[in-house]
Amino acid sequence: MKTMLMWVGVGIALGMTACGDAAAPAVSREEAAAIDVATGDEPAAPYERATRALSAGRMLSPAGDNAVEYYLAARAQVAEQARAQAALAELQPYVLIAAEQAIARGDAPEALRLQGLIERIDARAPALPRLRTALAALARAQAAREAAIAQEAPQPLAPAAAAPALPSQAAVPVARAPTSQAEPVPPPLAPAAVQDAPPPASTPPAASRTAQGAPPPRLLQDAQPRYPLPALRARIEGQAEVAFTIQPDGSVRDVRLLSSTADGMFDASALAVAQRWRFEATGRAHASSRTVRFRLPAGGARDG
Repeated sequence: MKTMLMWVGVGIALGMTACGDAAAPAVSREEAAAIDVATGDEPAAPYERATRALSAGRMLSPAGDNAVEYYLAARAQVAEQARAQAALAELQPYVLIAAEQAIARGDAPEALRLQGLIERIDARAPALPRLRTALAALARAQAAREAAIAQEAPQPLAPAAAAPALPSQAAVPVARAPTSQAEPVPPPLAPAAVQDAPPPASTPPAASRTAQGAPPPRLLQDAQPRYPLPALRARIEGQAEVAFTIQPDGSVRDVRLLSSTADGMFDASALAVAQRWRFEATGRAHASSRTVRFRLPAGGARDG
C-alpha cells in the first residue's frame, strides 16, 4: 500500500513540476488519510518524508525540504537503500530538465544546485559533462555582459591641467621686424609618423542562432516515453505537444511544453523523453516541435 501511494505522489509531483501553473491531479481524501495514518504528522524516516514531499509537490525545492534530498538521505540507510535508489533513478531525468531550464533562463545559482543533486544521485551521469559546459558558458556570457555594462558607464573626467603662467611683457624683449620687408611666415610643419588608420573591414551580419524555414533534421534515435503510473492505473490515454531546439550536433535542448491533455498527467514524461531524442547533425540549430502520444496496450483503453 505504501509503494502504491508513493508512486501516486510521484505522478502528482512530476506533473506539477513540468506544468508550472497547470493543475496537477489532486490526491483523494482517502489517499491523504492513508498517508497520514502511515507516516504521522512528523515522519521520522527520510523515506517517509520523501513520500510526503512528493505528495505536496516539493520534488526539487525548496532546498533542504524536497523529495530528492530526502531520498538521498534514505539511500544512506541500509534498510531503505534499494527502494530509495529506485526512486532516485526515476526522478533523475526531471532534475536534469529543471537544471537545463534554469540555465536557459540564466539562473546560474539554481542550475548549480540542481547539478549538485544530479552528482549526488549518480556521479557518473552522462549528462553531467554537458551541464558543466553549459554552466561555464553561462558564467562567461554573464561576465562579458557585466564587463560591457561597465565599459558603457560614463567615466569621470580628469581635472584639466593648469595653464602655465605667461611671463610679464616687461621681462620679455620684443623682436621687431624690419620696416622695409616683412619676413615670410613659414607654413606649419605636418606632424611626423602619423598615418591615417585603415578603415575597418566590413563584417558580414551574424548568422541567426536558429535556422528558420530550413527543413528539420532527420530523426536518428527515437525513444518511448514512460507511461505515468497514475494514468496507467486509471486507464487514461492522452498526449502532450513539446517544442525544443535541435542543436548543431543533433542533440535536443530547451524542451518546453506547448499543450497537453488529461490535466497535465503526461507532461513530465513527455518532457523527459524529448531529452533522449537524437537528430541528424547539420551544424546549425533548428527549432522544432513534436507530439508525444500515450496509448494503452490493445484492449487496455477505457471504453468510450
